[in-house]
Amino acid sequence: MSLRRQAYEWRNIVPGTTSTVSNTGHPILTYDAAGAVQARVIQLNADQPIDIMVGDIGNNLEMPAELRAHQFIIIDSLGCWPFQAALNIRIGTTRYFQNPDGVPDRGMPARAMPFQPITVTSGQQNLGYYDSLVPPVYILPGQTWGIEFTPWATLNAGSPTPTTDNDIARGYVRYLLVDGADQLVAMKLLKANIPVSADNIQWYKQELIRNKLQQDLGIKQTLQETLGDSPRKVI
Repeated sequence: MSLRRQAYEWRNIVPGTTSTVSNTGHPILTYDAAGAVQARVIQLNADQPIDIMVGDIGNNLEMPAELRAHQFIIIDSLGCWPFQAALNIRIGTTRYFQNPDGVPDRGMPARAMPFQPITVTSGQQNLGYYDSLVPPVYILPGQTWGIEFTPWATLNAGSPTPTTDNDIARGYVRYLLVDGADQLVAMKLLKANIPVSADNIQWYKQELIRNKLQQDLGIKQTLQETLGDSPRKVI
C-alpha cells in the first residue's frame, strides 16, 4: 500500500519479575492471582527529554525512525500524559516547537493534547489526543525523526508500582506514511505549495489521469493547464 495510517504509543512501564506482555511485545499493566500489579514505572526526571521510540525507557523500537528515499511522513496527531509533561517533534537535530527567539522549548503541553481516559455518556472511556496538528509536520525522505517526552516535574519518583493506568506516563503520535509512487506525488504537491494530504494526493493522481485522457483524445493541454482548470483541494 502507498498510503498507510500508522500510530505509536509509548508507555513508561516495564514488566515485573513475573508479569506478562502483550502480543506485540509491549509491557502492559497485569495482575497476579492476589490482584497485585506485576509491573513498575521508571522515575522520569524534570526537564530531561526522552525519545519515546528509542529512549531506553518503557517500550521502545530497536532503531531510530528514519525515512527511506521513497517515503514521506505527515504527522498530524499527538498526545501525552500526565499534565506535567510535553511532547516535541525532532527532525534531525531540530525541534519543531520553539520559543519566539528560536530556542527549542519542551514542546506542546499535555493540557493542550491530553492522552487520558475521557468518560462519555455511555459510561465507556475513550482516549483523547490532539487530532488536528495544523499545519501538519512533514518528514522528508532520508530524514531521521523522533518524538521527545519532557516532564517539567519529577514523575514516578522512586520507580513505584502503578495502581492504575493514570500512574503511567504515556506519549502518542499518529501519522500518515506515504510510500512508493505516492511519495513522488507528495513531493510534487510540496513543490507546488499545495498541502500534502491523502485527499490531495488522490486528487493529483486523478488530474494526471484526466490529462492523459485529454491527450489521447487530441486535446492539447499541459498538466499545469489541467490543474488550473480543476478545483484545487486544500485540506
